[in-house]
Amino acid sequence: MRSLVVLLMLTACPGPRPCTPSSCEGCCAFSGPSDPGTCHPGATEGACGAAGSTCVACAASETCSDLRVCRGPDEPMPVGALRVFATSRTFTGDLGGLDGGDAKCQALAADAGFTGRFVAFLSDVTEQGARINAVDRITSAGPWVLRTRDARGRVLRPFESRAELAGPPRSPIDQDETGHVFSLFDKRQVWTGTLPDGGAEAPAPMRDTTCRRWSSQATTGLYGIIDVPTDTWSGLGAVACASDNRLYCFEQ
Repeated sequence: MRSLVVLLMLTACPGPRPCTPSSCEGCCAFSGPSDPGTCHPGATEGACGAAGSTCVACAASETCSDLRVCRGPDEPMPVGALRVFATSRTFTGDLGGLDGGDAKCQALAADAGFTGRFVAFLSDVTEQGARINAVDRITSAGPWVLRTRDARGRVLRPFESRAELAGPPRSPIDQDETGHVFSLFDKRQVWTGTLPDGGAEAPAPMRDTTCRRWSSQATTGLYGIIDVPTDTWSGLGAVACASDNRLYCFEQ
């Protein structure tokens, strides 16, 4: 037990104390090559700690944030930036049709202070079997950004252009209209009725992927997952329309 305590003392980084070769105190630690790192005010560069962790001081233009990450000035929003979010509320598959889904996005956006026009990322199939693709319902050129920046002040841009909507986002759409970042304990399923290419599934006997044109709780609909920048953001599988899921909302 004593050896375990000593090991923990050598590898822990409890606070912003001067860095010494035998301790990790006051140091920053990096968990992997892509980790932006954490920081402690006053830390200086140099190797320290039993695991060879490095102490890193923030650059002159940066500050050490509450998350102990070196944060620079907020990156400006790109020209023509539009908003995208996953709804803070969840809904059954009986949305009141495509218009009902759009209305839900518009209402939540307005409550959050957005003044633009928003549509839901939903596909549909007409009674005659014609496909209505989610990507075709979005007519703006982009880019689409999230409300809350990352820990270093950079703008998160899930999609740079309309053409990119036919593939996975660059970063997960894991924020709601207020900028709240969803946690693992939040609902992560999103109604889409949409395949990974941004379109509706071709009609098939005995298979419903759009909750009877988003007006029923009795069948099934396609859904995606909010926190993964892969094809499953829109087309993971089908689930009962009686379940409650979020919507993706895109500004036009």
